[in-house]
Amino acid sequence: MEVKKFVLGHTYDLRTKLALLIGANILIFFGNSILYESFLTLLCLMVIISSGYIKSALKYILFFAFSVAVEIIVINLDIHFFVNLILFVVAIIRKFLPCIIIGKWILSSTSSSLAVATLQKMRLPKDALIMISVIFRCFPTIKDEWSHINMAMKTRGISFSIYNLVNRPTETIEYFFVPLFVSVIEIGDELSQSAIVRGLDAPAVKTSRHIIKIQIGDCIIFASLAVVICMVVLMRLWGYQL
Repeated sequence: MEVKKFVLGHTYDLRTKLALLIGANILIFFGNSILYESFLTLLCLMVIISSGYIKSALKYILFFAFSVAVEIIVINLDIHFFVNLILFVVAIIRKFLPCIIIGKWILSSTSSSLAVATLQKMRLPKDALIMISVIFRCFPTIKDEWSHINMAMKTRGISFSIYNLVNRPTETIEYFFVPLFVSVIEIGDELSQSAIVRGLDAPAVKTSRHIIKIQIGDCIIFASLAVVICMVVLMRLWGYQL
């Protein structure tokens, strides 16, 4: 029997990804320093790099380094309130960057069929399965709808940009967000009806082409997450300021 080894580009189980997301949400509230934020971000980047998302990891590293550099340079300067507000938003995004990294990785690396199959094995209620199935299918559809709206507005001389938001806010909001909200409502209804038609709520045992099982990479992630959480909690109990 062939033994699977852990390699770069390893596909993790959805249960492992959800545990990582919950762990990241817990860990971000244990510290406030840049060093602690760097540590958590690095851990999350190591996970997505091991899953093959190297380009995405480089983008996150550039954003983190840029936000830290700007904050260090501007923090002691007397600048406009609007710039301070932008720096505050950037700092908040950096604070929650580990959760953003894991969340975006889950959405991009997990197909809707795999998510539904895994959640069925976890014996989630049928209503929750339908809702999650709609969510996983909704984001790509909304992205396509947004690109179509943007392309249609460009032909009318109104593109979605910061310049138009400042100088033509009423027209930009009306021509972009109103059609998008209407499309989102229609897409949600259609996807929920599609899930019901496909028998997602049928009272029968479901079969799947996906093999749902915990592998060696998942065990490594679970063990590492448990060690990190225990280490951080013990350091806080011992009085260390993270």
